[in-house]
Amino acid sequence: MAKKAARSANFSINAVAIEDELSSVSLSIEQETPVVTALGSTHEVAGAWDGAASQGDATIQAMIGLTGGTGSGGGRATTFDPTGAAAGTNDPNYDGGSAVLGSYTITAALGAAVTYSATLLGDSTMVRNTS
Repeated sequence: MAKKAARSANFSINAVAIEDELSSVSLSIEQETPVVTALGSTHEVAGAWDGAASQGDATIQAMIGLTGGTGSGGGRATTFDPTGAAAGTNDPNYDGGSAVLGSYTITAALGAAVTYSATLLGDSTMVRNTS
């Protein structure tokens, strides 16, 4: 999907529209850090915001309130493949980890693409695979 530009983000406080005064608007979601009982990892991700149901925004929003551990309230599986190729001796993939949301920020700067960034906190051990 094409990048969405923030040509006219709307923002108001107590029904007073102030978007005509702003050059950028950010929404940051901070969540209380869950107790992590295993060594974990931290993922910092950022990119072009896409509000479609099957894209990053919906996926990350669904992580709000997860507490880690097992069960329906547990973290979500993560995989990281730095090169996009199959795992190999000199090209590891990082698999099997589980993460919960640490923070999520959506930024709309006037005339620029709407972007997002998120911090995902590992709540289980991630494995470095080379095959």
